Amino acid sequence: MKKIFLAISIACAFAFTACTDLTEQVYSSLTQSSYQYSQTDLRPVISACYTPMRSYQSHTGLWAMDNTTTDVLVMPPNSTGWDDGGRYRRMHYHTWNSEQGEIASAWNATWRGIGLCNNALKQMEDNQLNLDSSTQAAAIAELRALRAFYYYIVMDNWGDAPLVTEPTQELPAKTSRTEIYNFVVKELNEAIPALSDVQGGAQYGLMNKWAAYALLARTYINAEVYTGTAHWQDCISACDAIINSGKFQLSENFRDNFLADQAACASNKEIIFAIPFSQSFATGFSLHLFSWGAPIRQKFNISATPWGSGSAMAIPQFIDTFDPDDSRLDDSFLHGVQYQYGTTKPIKCIYDAIDGVYPDLAYTKEIQSGNFNMEWEGYRMNKFEVLPNTPGSLDNDQPIFRYAEILLMKAESLLRSGQSGAGALVTQVRQRDFKNNPEKAVVTDDQLKENSSYKYGYYLEDYGKSLKEGDTSPIQFGRLYDEYKWEFVWEFGNRTRCIRFGVFTKKNWLSHEAKGEGVAVYPIPESALTPNPNLEQNPNYK
Repeated sequence: MKKIFLAISIACAFAFTACTDLTEQVYSSLTQSSYQYSQTDLRPVISACYTPMRSYQSHTGLWAMDNTTTDVLVMPPNSTGWDDGGRYRRMHYHTWNSEQGEIASAWNATWRGIGLCNNALKQMEDNQLNLDSSTQAAAIAELRALRAFYYYIVMDNWGDAPLVTEPTQELPAKTSRTEIYNFVVKELNEAIPALSDVQGGAQYGLMNKWAAYALLARTYINAEVYTGTAHWQDCISACDAIINSGKFQLSENFRDNFLADQAACASNKEIIFAIPFSQSFATGFSLHLFSWGAPIRQKFNISATPWGSGSAMAIPQFIDTFDPDDSRLDDSFLHGVQYQYGTTKPIKCIYDAIDGVYPDLAYTKEIQSGNFNMEWEGYRMNKFEVLPNTPGSLDNDQPIFRYAEILLMKAESLLRSGQSGAGALVTQVRQRDFKNNPEKAVVTDDQLKENSSYKYGYYLEDYGKSLKEGDTSPIQFGRLYDEYKWEFVWEFGNRTRCIRFGVFTKKNWLSHEAKGEGVAVYPIPESALTPNPNLEQNPNYK
């Protein structure tokens, strides 16, 4: 069975992006057309449609596009490498082109997911599995919502793009971003009534009713970016559907959402939708390896060695925005002196020396620039729990939608539509992060309307020297923008918010200088353009 579904996956993913020779080469007498499907194939067919998501969590995929292009994280080279032809620096500089590997990786994974969904939907609509009517309707709804998720990724990252809704070998042309937006909204609204309202357990990691509402809210809150027309009240309504369900609540502790305990994640009432990973059966979550340096293996007693000096780290200007009493600073970042597992013995650097002596590994806030850093520079990932003996892939899951985001999106929509109540919602999210200083958790509507506390500007030399400020205009609701970053660093959605708040295309940070509105969408990869004469490149990249 696995071979059958793999063949289907490959055919669907590339039928409208790369294939020119469509002659089928049969390696077995059992083919898709001759195989007799049954009801037992239902979950395998649908589950295959989720697998492309696992490639999103990568330093060379969608995660990098969503994080290292923003004002929160950077991946600079160092003495152990981490340049790879400048690919990571280009993400920071916003100087990518149509041959950028990260962009091609995300594009291919997303279209692979769309192709699989289209193929599976055709099977369900034709009832090739002989399902009863209610099971068939639920399966179709789940697949439509999942396909809408993939099309949200397309719309958000590439803007105008093909819109393909059935298996085909034709080479498609572009559809406008507004049409894709309307498609995503329509698909979700029509799917929601038939989706399961069960949360957690067997529904964990699947597109149920609440995951669809969360996706709908995230789509609505960005509607003005995608279409030019705001939909703040629609976003509030989608958030309220989740809030009023009574099925969700904030975790008592921030880090409860990032445990290496799959059972705990599946029962977590804050996680609405996540990409499940497993050290053995669903690998690919290696954030610890590409953020940490090799010596950190001693701190956590893990079985895999992080890659060189590591690379993914916090931008110092972002760290400067944290309240020192905000527990999310420690919960999200490794900083200061690092000690060997179970001891107070400092770990030593192994790559970079000072006057011939290898110092204790003490991660500093300051880094030289986005062009180079030393082994001890930059706050590193501490958000996802890493247990002793962890190999190259984590057992943690990657949250896509958390209840905290629902509260913040409703707060933002209230602010932008001139309604009250945003401060109370944001205060809910902050309360667990200021347990020793509860008065600091409280934030008002007026405070959320203030400018960001981020000191934007491009550093011409080492961090802290010779700042080239660039655009210094206030960010509307900038304090709320800060709240998003403090809560969701290392997760997904950072680039989208950076664009929505007017930062991505206008502000300077670290070694990045603003490149203007043209970079608000990515180029269509050259590998998709070359075989398809019907596709046209996005304007800024022609």
